[in-house]
Amino acid sequence: MVLEVVSTGGTIASTGDSGSGVEPELSGDNLVADIPELEDIADVRTRDFSNIPSPHFSIDRMWELSQTVRKLDADPDVEGVIVTHGTDILEETAYFLDLTYGGETPVVFTGAMRNPSLQSPDGPVNLLTSARAAVDADARGRGVLVAFNERVHPARDVTKVHSTNVDTFRSPESGPLGVIDETRVTWLRRREESSPTLDPDAAQLTNAVHAVTVTADMNPAQIRAAGDAAALCFAATGAGHIPPSIVDPLFDLKDDDIPLIATTRCPEGRLARRTYGFRGSEATLKELDCYFSPLNLQKTRIAAVLGVGTDSLESLFEQP
Repeated sequence: MVLEVVSTGGTIASTGDSGSGVEPELSGDNLVADIPELEDIADVRTRDFSNIPSPHFSIDRMWELSQTVRKLDADPDVEGVIVTHGTDILEETAYFLDLTYGGETPVVFTGAMRNPSLQSPDGPVNLLTSARAAVDADARGRGVLVAFNERVHPARDVTKVHSTNVDTFRSPESGPLGVIDETRVTWLRRREESSPTLDPDAAQLTNAVHAVTVTADMNPAQIRAAGDAAALCFAATGAGHIPPSIVDPLFDLKDDDIPLIATTRCPEGRLARRTYGFRGSEATLKELDCYFSPLNLQKTRIAAVLGVGTDSLESLFEQP
C-alpha cells in the first residue's frame, strides 16, 4: 500500500530565519523523514510538486496539481494521496481539486501553522492525521479532505478562521467529518452534498473573475472595476443586502452580460430568498439575475473560475 505525499511548499516546508524570516525550502523527503510512525501506516512515497508560499499559487498551478493527482489516481499501487500546502489559500486549492479531481483515491490536504524551526511544530501531527485519513477505507466517497489538528474536514466546508493559531481550520456550521481517536479515524458524518466534477480546457481558465466584499457606503468604483471581468463575485451583508450606491453599477454589469454571483459575508448562513423587499435587498439580487452561492467568497470565486471556464455556472450555483 503506497501513500503518495505531494509537497507544494508553505509553512510546513519552511526553514531558515536568520533574521529575515523563514521561506519554503524543505522537500517531501525532509517532511516525512522525522515521522517514523508513517512507516506503520503505509509505504510512503514523496513527490516535490513545488516549493512556494501558498499565496504564490495561481489558477494554472491548481490545474496542474489537479492533473498530477489524477495521474496518481490511475496508479493501482497508490491507496491515498496527501498534499502538503501553505495554509493561506489551502482551502481554495483544495476546493479547486474537489471540483476537478473526481477520482476514487482519497486526497487529503494538510500543512502547518508553526514552521519546523519553532518549538512544537504542528506539521508532523498534521501529516500523521492526513495519513490515517487517507488510507482509511471509509475515506472514499467523501470528496477532497483537509486534515488539521486531528480533525478531518470536507474541502467544500472548511475555512481558515485564525491567522496564526494551530486550531485554525474549521467547518463553521457543519463541523468536521471525522476526528482522530488515538491512532484511528472516527467518522462523525458523511458530506451532505457532492460537488460536480468539471473537466475544463486549461486554456479557458482565467483569473479575471473579480471578488469584492460589500461594506457600508461602498464606493461604486469597486463595482465598476469589474467592467472587463469574466464574472463578479461579491459577498453581500447579512442575508443578501447591498447599499444603494452599488445597485446601479451592478445593473450596468448585468446589461453587459457579466455574470454576477452573490454570497454572504457572514461566516455562517445563506442568502435569503423572499424576506426583504427594499432596494438593495435579496429582491434586488434576484432582479439582477444573480447566481446565489452557499460558499464563502474565496470558494465562490474558485467555483466561478471553473464555471466560467466550462460554461456551467448553473451547475454550481442557484438562480432563484
